[in-house]
Parts: sequence; C-alpha cells; structure tokens
Amino acid sequence: MSRPPTDQASALRSRMARARGRVVTITSGKGGVGKTTLTASLGLELARLGKNVVLLDGDLGLANLAILFNVSPRRDLSHVLAGRASLADCVVEVRPGLRLIPAGAGVAALAELAPDERGRLLAEVQALAVGADHLLIDTGAGISATVLALVELADRVLLVTTHEPTALSDAYGLVKAAGEAATRVEVVVNLASTNVQARQTHERLGRLTARFLGCTPPLAAVIPRDECVGEAVVRQEPLTLVYPYGAATRAINALARHLHPTTGTNTDAFTSFSLAVPDRR
Repeated sequence: MSRPPTDQASALRSRMARARGRVVTITSGKGGVGKTTLTASLGLELARLGKNVVLLDGDLGLANLAILFNVSPRRDLSHVLAGRASLADCVVEVRPGLRLIPAGAGVAALAELAPDERGRLLAEVQALAVGADHLLIDTGAGISATVLALVELADRVLLVTTHEPTALSDAYGLVKAAGEAATRVEVVVNLASTNVQARQTHERLGRLTARFLGCTPPLAAVIPRDECVGEAVVRQEPLTLVYPYGAATRAINALARHLHPTTGTNTDAFTSFSLAVPDRR
C-alpha cells in the first residue's frame, strides 16, 4: 500500500493554518461506529456556536452525508475529479453557517484515488479551507491511501471507536498507519453504555498504542448510546436539530466546545458524559 503524500499534505496544512482554517478529520478504523452521524451533528453544533463550517464528505464512493441532511446535490466530488467542476461548485448550504461538499455515492472510481487525483483533491481542499472557521472531513473507514492523506491533512484527528474488540483493533491499526499524524489523534468513544465502559475502552486502546507505538491519544469525547440517533437517521433529519436535548446531542455539543472553546468551558469528556446521562452508574 502506498504511503500518503506526507510532504504535500504537510505543506497544504501549513498554508491552511496561515489562512486560519481549522481542519478536523473524523475517521475510524472500522465501519459502523457512527462516524458520519457524528460528523454531521458536530458540524451543526459548531454552526450553532456561530462558526462558519464546511463539511467535506471524504468517504469516497460510499457517500452518506448528503443522505443524512436529505439533500440531492447536482454536483459532487466525481465531477471535480473528472475536471467538470471545482470544489466550490459543489457546495450545498444545508443550514446557515454550514455548507456541505458531497462525494459521489456508488462511484467505484472514487473509492481509491490515484496519486495525481489525490493531489488535485488536496489542492482543492486547501483553497476551500480559506475563510472557514472549521473544515470537517468525514473519511471512509480503514487505512487506504486516501484516508491516510486526509488524516495527514488535518490539524486535529478525531478517531471514532466503540468498546467492541474489532473496533479497538482497527482503531489501533489506524493510529499505527497514521505515522507522524498520530500525534494529532484524539479518541471519541461512541455508543458508550456507561461512564465506566467508556473509560475502559479508552484505557485499552491507550495501553496498545503506548506499548507498541509509544503514544497515548487523549480522549476528546464520550458519546452515550442513544436510541434517538437511529431515529434521526431513519427520518433523514439531523440528530441535534430533531432531538436537541437528547443525551448524544448534549455530548456532541460538549465536543464542539472542546474543539472551539469559549470562556469557562473546561468540561472534560467523562464529566460531559455524566451530564448527558445523569442517571447512569
């Protein structure tokens, strides 16, 4: 497997930092851990805080962000890579302060980009980040070269996992494959039943990475298991809008404030979980 274009991505990330855009890549080693729902909800919560947010659907070939927002874009990343549109042409405003760049669902050619195509996409992303407070990138699951390039591009990487052994194993694999970008990885434990389970999940992953990789990614957030999440997906309506007081929504709001802190917001992940699910033991 080819390595991501580290030098190119690092240069692009430096230019975006000078433009004051904050790039957050949201990724996972395993599919089905709630990464895309988290990306959509986090974008909404940041926009609710008054931030200018762009969502990039980097799950190339199996795009789902547009489905979650119930929009049908006329152009997507397949048009960009074919040279028929720029990334800016694909922008869909889904809510005030929140814009979406959709990928192409079911487009096999997007699933694994050639190095030159990947370079073109990174260059387009760099231009897009100018002027945005946050650019959130939802990647596909796994450790393909495209996923690793989008991880390398980020100022911060949110690695989503659950307590399941397969999810933890794949999360470890992604940290290992991320190389130097592993220093920017933070963990989000999703679908947590209890505070204790979430703490144990983070500790198990930390022991693996400390022993074999010499690093321990910090915990950014704990998102409780919440049946409202599945209901929102079926309705094709954003979770934090239809269930603004749900347990998962409150935890995601705390994560948004962690990414863009304001005065007096020092709540850690476990305290946020306890506030979201006050009756859990």
